[in-house]
Amino acid sequence: MGKSPIYDKLIDSIEKSGKDLIDLCLQLGNMPSYHGKERKLGEAVLAWLGSCGINGELQLITEESVNAVATLAGSGTGKNLIWNAHMDTGPELAPDASELEKKLDTAWIDGEMLFGKGMINDKAQLCAFMIALRAIKEAGIRLKGDLILTAVAFETGNPSIDQHQGIDFPGEGFGTKWVVDRGVVADYALVGETSGFGIVQAECGAAWFKVQVKGREVYTPRFERGRSIQENPNAFAKAAHVIMAIEEWAVEYEKRETMEFAGGTIIPKAQIVQARGAERVGRPSPFCDLFIDVRILPGKNPMAVKQQIIAVVHKLAIECEVSLFQYSRGYIAKGAEPLISAVTAAHRYVFNSEPPKPPSAETSMWRDLNVFNEVGIPSICYGPPRQRESLSGAQNRAMKISDLVQATKVYALTALILCGVEWGGE
Repeated sequence: MGKSPIYDKLIDSIEKSGKDLIDLCLQLGNMPSYHGKERKLGEAVLAWLGSCGINGELQLITEESVNAVATLAGSGTGKNLIWNAHMDTGPELAPDASELEKKLDTAWIDGEMLFGKGMINDKAQLCAFMIALRAIKEAGIRLKGDLILTAVAFETGNPSIDQHQGIDFPGEGFGTKWVVDRGVVADYALVGETSGFGIVQAECGAAWFKVQVKGREVYTPRFERGRSIQENPNAFAKAAHVIMAIEEWAVEYEKRETMEFAGGTIIPKAQIVQARGAERVGRPSPFCDLFIDVRILPGKNPMAVKQQIIAVVHKLAIECEVSLFQYSRGYIAKGAEPLISAVTAAHRYVFNSEPPKPPSAETSMWRDLNVFNEVGIPSICYGPPRQRESLSGAQNRAMKISDLVQATKVYALTALILCGVEWGGE
């Protein structure tokens, strides 16, 4: 692709907006927006866009949970594109949260780095879309197709299980499902998430299982372990054996299910994320519930995974009940070639190089592009890389400011390439 005065003008405008991007990140990053409580952030997003002459509306899911949708209308002669990013940052902090947990729940700048759990996932990318949208508007560019920003709720929602039921426990991707069901659709959707500047063309499905290990409530002075773990009435002692068996299965599952495809490598993983008994400590619990998060390849049947887990625990001859309580399907994008080509061309223009393959972790999780691909809107993900730091357990809650600026440029050029330019920008 040769040099374009319109592209160069837009890139220069975004480069000069670096401070505005940082200020917006800090503003939105320091506004609490736990899943199910995104309304104030959604209102702030629309207020900022409104000040730039870009109109939008709130979609209420509940009184406190919303999607914010804004559109830069095109002439109606080109392809329509959705930019999607989520506002929610996970569950609300516990009252006894540590000072470090509280700090990671905010946003701050240190040198050339942007920090914060919610900033990286996913408010920084939302801010990049907002700055890119303003840059296109202020450049006087009229696109041929509509450019739609969806800032969504509940991407990180907890699933419904046991006493946790109802709309506040919808599982992942509920905000994007809500926005699509209410008619916000397009020809393509670009999800802004971290991707190491790679183009993510597929994501895993997510299957959540509950394994209830059954024991008996025996008063401690009358407790007898028996001659084997099968005879032991203690549910937690039994569960320890089940946990180790599931862990061994998970190691082999990851190796067996790894898949190479044109867009990279998918490595589905599984782990036990919670173990709990009855809500008491004065008496032995007659059961121990184990909760397993299993990522599964696109197109795979979660019931086949359930049967594998049943087979694992059956070998132990320990009484267990296995149930699937949440399932979200994974997809490999189909028909996304025009969007992939547009992102590739934009990346090449900004970086003067080809996009790298995305890290396997980025193609092995569940993200909102699955929602779009499920309803036939070809969708991919693109964004800056995460950086390692010493504060968080995951050591990936930081981003280079320069990377976020570069991603903003790529987002803007992608819209021009895919939607087409009717006029303006000279």
